[in-house]
Amino acid sequence: MENIMFRIKRHPLSTSLRLASTLLASFVIALPLAQAREQLGPTDNILLKNPYASPANGQFGRGVTAGDFDNDGIDDLIVSENGGDRLRALLGVDFEVGSDHLFYFLPTTVSMPNHGYVMAAGDFDGDDLDEIAVAYPYSEVNGDPGAGTVYVMNRRPADGVWELQSTIQAGGAYPGAVQAQANLGNSLASGDFDDDGFDDLAIGIRGQVVGGFDNAGAVMVVYGGILGVNGNYGAEIFDRNSDGLTFSPRENDYYGWALAAGDFDADNDDDLAIGILNGTCPNGTDRGGAVVVLNGTTTSTGLTTTGSKVWRPGTQGIAGDCAVADSFGGSLAAGEFGDRGFLETNHDDLAIGAYGSNGDQGAVHVIYGSDSGLDAAGNQLIQPPSLPAVSDAGRFGFTLAVGRLGYECNGLDCTGDSLAIGAPFATVDGVDNAGAVWVFDSGSDAEGLLVSSAKPILPSAALKIGGPHTNDQFGNGLAIGDFNGDGRDDLAIGAYLYDDGGDTDSGAVQVLYQSDILFKDGFESSN
Repeated sequence: MENIMFRIKRHPLSTSLRLASTLLASFVIALPLAQAREQLGPTDNILLKNPYASPANGQFGRGVTAGDFDNDGIDDLIVSENGGDRLRALLGVDFEVGSDHLFYFLPTTVSMPNHGYVMAAGDFDGDDLDEIAVAYPYSEVNGDPGAGTVYVMNRRPADGVWELQSTIQAGGAYPGAVQAQANLGNSLASGDFDDDGFDDLAIGIRGQVVGGFDNAGAVMVVYGGILGVNGNYGAEIFDRNSDGLTFSPRENDYYGWALAAGDFDADNDDDLAIGILNGTCPNGTDRGGAVVVLNGTTTSTGLTTTGSKVWRPGTQGIAGDCAVADSFGGSLAAGEFGDRGFLETNHDDLAIGAYGSNGDQGAVHVIYGSDSGLDAAGNQLIQPPSLPAVSDAGRFGFTLAVGRLGYECNGLDCTGDSLAIGAPFATVDGVDNAGAVWVFDSGSDAEGLLVSSAKPILPSAALKIGGPHTNDQFGNGLAIGDFNGDGRDDLAIGAYLYDDGGDTDSGAVQVLYQSDILFKDGFESSN
């Protein structure tokens, strides 16, 4: 399956503007913080069903991503189908959870030139409006099947019409040559790798032939500018022969399977993490997976291979055992985990899914940032929490998303990001592939993510999606954003194989709004 990655834009409260809200919170809240925290609550959770005619097999919710496409300060939600040539753009609406309001989103359908469901949002042209990059890695290009294409769409502020801004394929204005089954666009991530104020786009090409090795994989990076990512501002390809490391490409490495952008060394430019699904272990035989990190720069050269690092489980102080790991790097997400002081330097940290480990039980590794980039000190290996209602083989870590789902402040100290982890193949209450999601909150800077904070979100009567239902794959897509403008992030959960009555696999997206209702048992069991 394609890894649908995205970059979450920080809400203003998570940057310098959060000082005012912090002071207000410390004045108003008299309860102990543990009691006063605001969590995902059952108030106003909604289900976005497939809105199209003949929804059966539409698989709505195959991709979900968040961004601000109309520059109103409220996050919007984009939902794709599996193989459809349209997107559902849902503009966020300002309302308070629990209040009377007429609607949750302002929806519109965006026509695409072709199929597309792998998505990432970013402001590639610097106009303060996010664009949406949508990939179809199986598209035919010049007669080569599966070569792959990425389309970049933008919403015109004057009339709200969505239009095609760029079409990205190998060759022509972009580097490389078209290859059959290269699957350009299997993963996407946006970040400002050259610190010029324009987001850049990283594109996975997992099936690229490198050095004669099939499916060795590569990554294309296209730099943004006033006209977006049209190739005028530079583009380059990285692979195992050109990433500054001493490893050679191998068949079926799948370099570029997953991507994430984050400022791991806090130098104001983003770095790029590249997942290698079948990366080779130090013993030269086992293929537990790996992650390569390329450093951003403050120059027009963009990403550099100087100082590149590779991370694998059980090596360089990282928890786990590479020889028994599986799919380390299969999913990636960057965020700031841990209690961050208002005046402190905040390094991004990296969450790494290894969803095939332990017989598909899955696991997630967390490596923390420092002034010198990612550092093994304090790294964590998070196993799926044990719940009687949930099976082990759910591929915990198949999807990852980062945002403020358990936000709190104490004076000038505010908690870091939460990590949402999807296990879409989990058996829930005996129902196969029903799916599950866990949310982990940040503790102190020294603690990082708190394993003890794990909160399960299961398909159940407490949610509008109900369930559990066979093969819904609840959690196959995740997106986090402040969809109602109240300063608190919300969670969208894709279940693209959801059956709506007699419409098989029509798909749906469950949206949970943060509220002042503390986390309750209603999300933890279908009983």
